[in-house]
Amino acid sequence: MFGRRARNQGQFEGVVAAYSRRLLCAAMRFTADWDAAQDVVQDAFIRLSAKWRETFEPSPQMEAWLSATVRNLAIDHVRRERRLAELHRRESLERAPTAAPAPGQGGGAGDVPDAAVRAAEALSTLDEREREIVVLRVYEEKSYREIAEMTGLTVGSVGFILHEAMKKLARAIGAGQGKESSP
Repeated sequence: MFGRRARNQGQFEGVVAAYSRRLLCAAMRFTADWDAAQDVVQDAFIRLSAKWRETFEPSPQMEAWLSATVRNLAIDHVRRERRLAELHRRESLERAPTAAPAPGQGGGAGDVPDAAVRAAEALSTLDEREREIVVLRVYEEKSYREIAEMTGLTVGSVGFILHEAMKKLARAIGAGQGKESSP
């Protein structure tokens, strides 16, 4: 019994080594938060160890299961964070002073390039489904067919949603550039 457990532990560590980097990148694209991405991937591996009944060897089925689990956990995390942010926003509005902050007191972007900030802001203007499809297509480089299989949509719906989301992104980025150039 103990020998089997040790062998499974070694196999499981091999699975973690094989998939963790790719899954972290995927989770990071959804959550935009390194710590949250790590938590999501860790939770996915915990679920794998509890639910996976086959051998712990990298396989297309295991990769698909882990990818779907990370995607779902990351989306749940984003939804939870949005709800919390909305609650905090409402509470701060109720307690907010009427005076505006002094210049230079806002949270600047630091060393993050302006284009990256604009892209992240534009991505946040999309609804969850649009953002999911854009992330899968642009960052994950999934095909329309793969996205359709992952989301349960038709290939045509994926194309339409992606097209509309890209138009929204272009408008949002353009509007952000317009704000910078105006006095």
